[in-house]
Amino acid sequence: MRSDPTPSEGVTAAEFPRSIPQQTFPRAVTGVDLLLSALAVVVGPAVVAVLVIVVGIALDQPWLVGIVIPLAAIAAGVGLYMALLARGWTGRDLGFVRAFRRSLWHLLWEVPLLWVTALLLTVATGTLVGIGPSDSNSTTSNSADALELGVVAVVAMAACVTILIPALEEILFRRVLLGWLEQRFGIAAALGGSALIFGVVHVAPPVILLQFLIGLGAAILVRAHRTLWASLALHGLNNGIVTVGALILVL
Repeated sequence: MRSDPTPSEGVTAAEFPRSIPQQTFPRAVTGVDLLLSALAVVVGPAVVAVLVIVVGIALDQPWLVGIVIPLAAIAAGVGLYMALLARGWTGRDLGFVRAFRRSLWHLLWEVPLLWVTALLLTVATGTLVGIGPSDSNSTTSNSADALELGVVAVVAMAACVTILIPALEEILFRRVLLGWLEQRFGIAAALGGSALIFGVVHVAPPVILLQFLIGLGAAILVRAHRTLWASLALHGLNNGIVTVGALILVL
């Protein structure tokens, strides 16, 4: 009699939840997967951004600041490809599969509800502890810089912020990190831990709280639907609203 498959045996998405219900995705995540993915999505883009800004200042070319986000996103994409796809991961392994626990039509109400809840809790908590919106808004600043370069730069920046960057961050936080934590500490710790780290990397206190709640909602969506498309919908909506707001402020 064949025993239940392990996460590393390549069980199909349709078979997996019935075989190993405690795991969100079939493929196991190693420490090397986590380390390389973190370097690719967090450290690599930060280094690229700093270098571009330094070169822009040194050469007196302020327009370079307007392309920081697209260049950093490209660096993250290349790095993640080398960290995972070049090492044997597939799109299915990354979590981009069809939902089979719940229909994705549920996202039409789940995503707006989670986003509004996160926003209201952030505002309420910030009011109670005296934390207001951050004075510095990097998205607004980059939007203004991109506007100076023309429509193409604005579209490129918007696409990166609303689609490419959320996709890369979802792979890191809701697939690799959540999967690694889940294997070692269980799903509850994975949901909370991945959301906490996602919030902390956004640095500013008001943003940390909002992104923690967005990250928690995204992790819950991944667990409920067993696909990264679900969390990407929430993340993309959040970043899209921020981008539109930033563009309105600088127009």
